[in-house]
Amino acid sequence: MKHWFANLKVRYKLLTGMIFITSAALILITQLSYSYFYKRNTNEVYKKAERSIQMTGSSLSSQFMSLSTATDHLLVKEPFPQMISDINNRNFTGYAKYFSEAMSQTDSFLQSHDLINNVILCGEDGILFSPASLGMSSYFETLFTENIWEYPHITIFPTRFNSMFKQGSTIPISYPVSYSPASANLAYQDAPGTKKARFILLIDTAQIRAYFDRMSNSYTYCMYLAKEDGVPLDITDAQFPDAFLPEVKDWVAGKNGPQSGTVKNQKEELFLEMDSIKFCSLKIVHMVKKSSLTGDIKELRSFFILVWLACFAASGLLSFALSHLLTRNLKSIGKVIGRINENAYNKKVTFPYTDEIGLLGTQLNQMYDTIQLQLKQIKDEEQKKAKAEIQMMSEQINPHFLYNTLECIHFQVLNGHSDTAGGMLESLGRYLRITLSVGKTFISVQKEVEHVTSYMEIMNRHSSAGIMLITSIEPGLRDVKIMKVLLQPLAENCIKHGFSNFIGGFEPVPPTISISIHSVSDKQIQIEVSDNGTGIDIEKAVSCLDPEAKNHFGLANLQKRLTACYGEKAKISFTSIPYLKNSVIIEIPLKDN
Repeated sequence: MKHWFANLKVRYKLLTGMIFITSAALILITQLSYSYFYKRNTNEVYKKAERSIQMTGSSLSSQFMSLSTATDHLLVKEPFPQMISDINNRNFTGYAKYFSEAMSQTDSFLQSHDLINNVILCGEDGILFSPASLGMSSYFETLFTENIWEYPHITIFPTRFNSMFKQGSTIPISYPVSYSPASANLAYQDAPGTKKARFILLIDTAQIRAYFDRMSNSYTYCMYLAKEDGVPLDITDAQFPDAFLPEVKDWVAGKNGPQSGTVKNQKEELFLEMDSIKFCSLKIVHMVKKSSLTGDIKELRSFFILVWLACFAASGLLSFALSHLLTRNLKSIGKVIGRINENAYNKKVTFPYTDEIGLLGTQLNQMYDTIQLQLKQIKDEEQKKAKAEIQMMSEQINPHFLYNTLECIHFQVLNGHSDTAGGMLESLGRYLRITLSVGKTFISVQKEVEHVTSYMEIMNRHSSAGIMLITSIEPGLRDVKIMKVLLQPLAENCIKHGFSNFIGGFEPVPPTISISIHSVSDKQIQIEVSDNGTGIDIEKAVSCLDPEAKNHFGLANLQKRLTACYGEKAKISFTSIPYLKNSVIIEIPLKDN
């Protein structure tokens, strides 16, 4: 009987076990506890949400109204009326004469209101004033993708990253402002026939979210601030996608005052509680998912224990025998897979039974043998291919560079500059001796530095670029082997991209390329090639490292060769401070001599 059951198909084993062990327990638990659990939690959630909404609505309404009053008081203090009037009447000549006094007023304003992390005063032409800095207009369109000049009333915009001041996420509140010196009247609207001006408060999103988090409970999916049309303000679609469902936004937009209800989407039911606050018709929304109401069984633990004890008392012996038969071969397969993962599967495990698990184990052994054989073949082929590719990529040379150098040498000879021509020939010879060193993939650090030095000598003599090369090598690394033709492509990039806009005699800084080679650990070398040119577009540079990149052959070729020589242990990174230090940093493992 035991042998017969062991050879049954797994689905029949599972079916037999489920009938005797779980059927009674599942039916009993489902019927007796679900309705009680669901109703109890639903009532509790509505009560907690109602209290949270009332407390939050009262507090935020008070804070926003206080902030609005403080804004009124700030904008009537000098120099803001005159600044607004200058923008309205196109008399703006610069904020320098207002900056000190405006800073004093805004500093006091910001210190008094924790919700505000900055303010901006701007006109249609993009002129900006902020206590953080002057001249930030280049970031204005990044912060505001909307056309804020189309909103003639006080408007709150959804949260976005504060790209102007790098202060995290912010919720902008835009005040349209105009000032008439004749009547000394400040109005929150655009005056006809004048240039538009906006005073913008940047609300700290983190402060709003922290407050909502404190007021939430264990069942809360999210609690957020919404506009009159139901669009969330302090959260994003990536954080809480259900809050952005059309059904939810329509429900919020169609309700006013304290309201509660449910919204069904394709997946599940959502429980909503809402209240309005006085400022700009804003609404506070509390959302709970039905799944969270049925997922908490901590308070019913005793009930479940009693039910399961009754079920286990009737089926304990059977479940023990069944689990032993089902898991014996499964444990063997688990051990096999574990040893395969650890690369320690040397002695094969045999599977004596002919059920599905036994057949699976036998086929697993056969598959392992096949894969090991294929991996060995692939590894051998990849090694051969990698060696060929490394050699090919290392020996590539820019024909235009070679032709131009030879033409330049020819020109120097014709003009009688034999010393210059001889020097260029000597530098070119040293350069080609390493570049075309057939069969060598790795050379010493000293030889690699000589190679790039020869390249720079050729380039300086060829174009009178006057680029200074500074090298610094840790003494113990001079004879260490590294991949050849590693430094020359980076030096070439410095010339082409860092100094391409320099004009001889008018450079903002003397053009300099620095090469530093030192160890960062017993097993790692760091190579840094720096220039003081116009800077590196780091995002573009990283994209050029893609092996499929077609817009920058040099970096893509270098990345391929580093990967082929060192694998994943080779790393390339970039830093950039324009006209000071723009660096390409390469870390590679230390190879034995």
